[in-house]
Amino acid sequence: MSERNKIGYKRVLVPVGDKSDPNMLTELSSILVDPRRGAVQFTHVTTDRSFVGSQENWRTGSESVAESQHTLREEGIESTGTIRTASTALDGILEEAEEYEADAILIGWTDKESVSSLVDRLLRKANCDVIVFSADDDPIDAESILVPVVVPPDENRLQMLAIMSQRTEARVTFGYVAGAEGSEQDGRDLLDQSVDRLAKYGVQAETELTSASNPIQKLGELSADHDIMVIGTSRGWWLRKTLFGRKTDKIANEAQCSLLMHKWQGEVPPES
Repeated sequence: MSERNKIGYKRVLVPVGDKSDPNMLTELSSILVDPRRGAVQFTHVTTDRSFVGSQENWRTGSESVAESQHTLREEGIESTGTIRTASTALDGILEEAEEYEADAILIGWTDKESVSSLVDRLLRKANCDVIVFSADDDPIDAESILVPVVVPPDENRLQMLAIMSQRTEARVTFGYVAGAEGSEQDGRDLLDQSVDRLAKYGVQAETELTSASNPIQKLGELSADHDIMVIGTSRGWWLRKTLFGRKTDKIANEAQCSLLMHKWQGEVPPES
């Protein structure tokens, strides 16, 4: 998130499908966008070359876009909608993001067992922040956010966490699982540093220090006490070596709450 967007993103692009919003992206966008001068654009990309199929996809996609727009407008947030035809969904989203000059793309993580290749490629190619969200509950109702760390969180992620916490009044907990990644003393130092850095944005975080031989399983257990777990894609992600390999799928499977993956604009995801 850029310096100018400390109180929220200015332009958020939300690709929507032709059905309901299972990941509550509309609700999450209302939290992340700057309420004073920000806006959200919902877009539906159709790639069906069949006339009959494309017409049906266009119609249902238009309904989804209009429904999301209406929801935000009732909350007093500016929103627009577009329908785009492209050779691929990825191309359509990237083209729309460039034309809209989006600060962030917010997309749903609909399959916890296998993260789609579309999201993988979008994280690598988008020239803005990318937020991938899988919802268990309405993010507006979140009371607790878990943030596993292995290095101090980037300023862009801290800004996003501060916005989420302040808008929902959810408490933030930095978590560290000692074991293969480091000692308990390493964890304590890192947690204290993370708390101090987030405090600069007006949010006082809590900490959770534990150890385990199976950190992924332990992280899943910790997530049961929270509403949203936030992970990054490389330097800010405590399991840095893979992005969408087996470890990521296991994290998603083990998570017992909503899961948010955040890639800030300058962050380069590792090769999967």
